[in-house]
Amino acid sequence: IVGHEFTHGFDSNGRKYDKNGNLNPWWSLQSEEKFKEKTKCMINQYNSYYWKKAGLNIKGKRTLAENIADNGGLREAFRAYRKWIKEKRQGEEEALLPGIDFTHNQLFFLSYAHVRCNSFKPEAAREQIYTGVHSPSQFRVIGAMSNFEEFRKAFNCPENTTMNRGADSCRIW
Repeated sequence: IVGHEFTHGFDSNGRKYDKNGNLNPWWSLQSEEKFKEKTKCMINQYNSYYWKKAGLNIKGKRTLAENIADNGGLREAFRAYRKWIKEKRQGEEEALLPGIDFTHNQLFFLSYAHVRCNSFKPEAAREQIYTGVHSPSQFRVIGAMSNFEEFRKAFNCPENTTMNRGADSCRIW
């Protein structure tokens, strides 16, 4: 969650504010254009997700800032976790849980997904699509993880499947 919130400082909204929180766009025109070009991939990715519960597709442009934060936050949280193992534990992994047949990295990703567990009634699901700025939880997980190479490696996801977008992966930062 910390990585998610941190990434908001560099999304489609946060980029408009300076280091003191004042409305003062600080990116060069070239940076803005490059950013907009990269966001097209993510908008299209999330537009393609159909939420059966709502009977609607996600609105990739409406949810863009949160999708950027989900993708960047996952990446930064994983990087921080691996750095902690390397620096604070001298590269030694923690003991695995007895009877659990998952690697440390797999457990990291499972815990990330677990935070997003929830349930919606169809009316609430439609309302979220029409007015919400967050993608539905299952697509917050699928979207971010399918774009992240470390997730794909951890679970050996075959290329060009739901959880491995391969060359079609979107990355803003």
